[in-house]
Amino acid sequence: MVLGYRGKILKIDLSSGETSEIPLEEELQRQFIGGAGLACRLLYDMIDENTDPLGADNPLLFLAGPFVGTMTPTGSKMSVCARSPLTGIWGYSTVGGHTGADIRFAGYDGVMFTGQSQEPKYVLIEDDKVELKDASHLWGKDTEYVWETLKEETGHKNAGIARIGIAGENLVKYASIIVDHHRAAGRTGMGAVMGSKRLKAVVVKGTDRKIPISDPEGLTKYASELNADKKEDPTFMMYTDLGTAGYADMASLMYGSMPAGYYTVSDFDSYNLSGTTVRERLLVGKKACFRCPIGCGRVIDVKEGPWKTGVFKGPEYEVTGTMGTLILNNDLDALAYLTKKLDLLGIDAINGGNIVALSFYLFNDGKITKEDLDGLAPKWGDATTASTLLDKIANRDGIGNLMAEGSRLFAEKFSCGNLAVQVMDMDFPQHDPRGFSGLAVGYATSPRGACHMAADMYNVQMGQINEAVGIESEDRFANEADLTAKQQNVRAIYNSSGICSLYPFYAEEIVELFKFTTGWDYTIEEFIQTGERIFTMMRLMNLKLGYDTRRETLPELITRPLEGGTEGHVPNLEEQLDTWYAFRGWDRKTGKPSKEVLEKLGLDDL
Repeated sequence: MVLGYRGKILKIDLSSGETSEIPLEEELQRQFIGGAGLACRLLYDMIDENTDPLGADNPLLFLAGPFVGTMTPTGSKMSVCARSPLTGIWGYSTVGGHTGADIRFAGYDGVMFTGQSQEPKYVLIEDDKVELKDASHLWGKDTEYVWETLKEETGHKNAGIARIGIAGENLVKYASIIVDHHRAAGRTGMGAVMGSKRLKAVVVKGTDRKIPISDPEGLTKYASELNADKKEDPTFMMYTDLGTAGYADMASLMYGSMPAGYYTVSDFDSYNLSGTTVRERLLVGKKACFRCPIGCGRVIDVKEGPWKTGVFKGPEYEVTGTMGTLILNNDLDALAYLTKKLDLLGIDAINGGNIVALSFYLFNDGKITKEDLDGLAPKWGDATTASTLLDKIANRDGIGNLMAEGSRLFAEKFSCGNLAVQVMDMDFPQHDPRGFSGLAVGYATSPRGACHMAADMYNVQMGQINEAVGIESEDRFANEADLTAKQQNVRAIYNSSGICSLYPFYAEEIVELFKFTTGWDYTIEEFIQTGERIFTMMRLMNLKLGYDTRRETLPELITRPLEGGTEGHVPNLEEQLDTWYAFRGWDRKTGKPSKEVLEKLGLDDL
C-alpha cells in the first residue's frame, strides 16, 4: 500500500445492497493523485456518451486525496464525481467540511455508489460496517432537518454527513449536495445524480485517525511552520477576518469583476452586502473545515423581521453575487435568508442564483411577461420574488420545471438562448472576465463548463505569483492564456490532493507536503507534468462524452463593454484560444491532445 493512502474504495451497489472494495493501483495514485483527477481516470472506463447521467449506469464517486485527514493545512477536500446531468460532460464538485476526512478515518480513500435504489435510502458507514437504511422519513425534508435527524438517529453527533434537499430529489439539473455545516458540493448537479439513485444521505463515522504517512513528525512540524508564515499573508487574513465575501468590495468597486444586474450594470455599490458589513451586523461565529487555519465560514443570525434566519451559515462571495448584486438586491438580511434557502433546498448557489437573475433580466428587458412566470413580476432588487422562484425550481412547480433544466434551455424557450451567461450549460461564477481577461479562456476550456476554481485567474492577474511554475501576470487585461493553462494544471493538483485554493501554497511547498505524506520524491517538473496529465485526462473524458469545441465561446452579454472597473474592456477569446491550444499542444478544431503530448504524459493508451 502506498503511504498517504488507504489503498481502497468502498463500492456500494444501491440496486442490490451489496458492498465490495476496489483496490487502488499504485501507479494510478502517483499519476492522478486522488480527488477529481483519480476519479476521472477510474470512471473513464465506466461511462461513455450513451450513459444516462440520471440512470443506474452513472456511478457517483466521493473521492478524497492523500492530504485529507492528515496534518496538512486545509486537508479536508473530497470531490464528488459523475457524468453531469447539467452539462452532459465530466462533472465534479469539490467540497470541504470533514466528511472527506471521515471517509479516510473509516479506512477508505473514497466511496462509489452504483445502481439505483427503488426506495429512499441513506448509507451509514461505521468503519468497516456498512448499512443501507430506510430514508422514507427523510424524503421531502430539507437539508438541515436531515442533518439534525441523522445525528440523533445514528448517535453520531460529529459524523460526516452529506445529504440532498428536495431539489436533488426532484432531479433539478444543478442540485447540490450539502456536507456537514452547510458546505456545498454545488456545481455540475451532483445532487441530482444522488437523487436519481434515491440516496438521501451518507453518514460516515470513522475512528482510525492514524493514516499511514511517510514522516508524521516532519509533516506536523512543517504544517505548523506553514501556518505561522501564511497568517501574515493579506489574503489569508482577509478570509479569516471577513470570509470570502470580504473580497466583494474590491471586486465590485476596484476591478468591476463582480457582476451586477445580470452582467449589464457596472456601478452597483456592494458595500452593504460585503463581509465587512456581515461582520458588523450579523456575525455570531465562524466555522472552519477540517484542519483549516483560515476559518472562512461565517455563522450569522438575522434575529427578526421578514428575513429572520436564526443561527445559520452566512453568505459567501458567490451567493453575495448571485442573490445580491446580480439581482440588484442590496438588503443584507434578505441575502442571508436566500443563502439559507438555497442550502435548505439543496440548490447550487451559482447556477440557481444565475437563473433567477436571468429571469429578472428577461422580464425587465421586456423579453418575457408575467404570464410566462406564473404571474410573477420580478423587479430588480425584489428578494421576495427571488425566494418564490427558488421554491418553484426546487419543486419543479410551473415555470420552475423549465428553470430546473438550466439557464440556456430556459432562455431558448423564449428565443433568447444567446443571453444566458453560461459555458457548456454551467452558469458563470461571480468573476467577470471583462475584469480579468484570463478568466475568459479559463471558462471556455474548463473541464466542467464555466468554472473559476479550475483557474482562478483573478488571483493571478491581481498579482499572485507562483514563480516555480512560471506564473506571474503582467496585466489583468492582457492575453495571458498560457498562464491560464499553467494555473489550470496547478489547480488540478489542488483538486486531486485535497487542499483548499484559499490557502496560499506555493508549488514547492506542495511538493514538500507530498514528500512528508507519501514519501514521493516529487520534483517541480513532475508536479507540473502531473497537473498537466490530470487536466488532459479530463479532456479525454470529455471527448469520450461528446465534447464539442464549438461551445468554447463567451456568451453575448459578456462581449458587451461596460464602464467602471472593467474600463470598457472585453477579452479577445479567439486570440486567447489560439495561445492556449498552442501552449498545450492540442488541436484547436477537434480539441484533441496531440499524440506527442499523450505519449509524454503516459496517456497514449487512451
